Amino acid sequence: MAMFDKERHDTEGHEQRPPAHLLNDNHRRVLANTLRRVELAAWRLEDQLVRGEYPHLALTRFTHPPDPGQCSALLQLTRQIRQEVAKLAADYHLEVGEQNLLRTIMAEYTLLWCNLEETQPRKLRAYGTINPQAQMMLGPRIQRLIDLALAIDGVANGEQDVLTLLQAAEGREDDG
Repeated sequence: MAMFDKERHDTEGHEQRPPAHLLNDNHRRVLANTLRRVELAAWRLEDQLVRGEYPHLALTRFTHPPDPGQCSALLQLTRQIRQEVAKLAADYHLEVGEQNLLRTIMAEYTLLWCNLEETQPRKLRAYGTINPQAQMMLGPRIQRLIDLALAIDGVANGEQDVLTLLQAAEGREDDG
């Protein structure tokens, strides 16, 4: 501890070095990853607050939106968070990470495909006997969602022609 106090005392009267030298590469990587998550969370919250609208979804209802005073305070706080993250990134020479949007889409929809597979009627039997009518009615609709999730993955992956997929999806929609 005394060594750190001496170093701080020695630098008090002199021009301070950027604090980047205080952390090794591993420290900076961990700090950058955490701050990246903080920055993205602040950005998502700010985006949601600025839009001011919440989607009308079939299975999710958003309740208790912030009042105008809370919105204003939250916007100020998210901006402060983003400013502080930017300062830390500059001071500690943190590496900018790239997020491949197409890979993010593929990852999310691949996981959704896996989750949807688990809701197939033949898999739901693991939770108890399923009515044969429910099995016949639910199966094709779950399969349609699986096909759509895989189509999104395919488009993001560049493997599938978008126009052909849209036409096929519309055709199957008419059948359902």
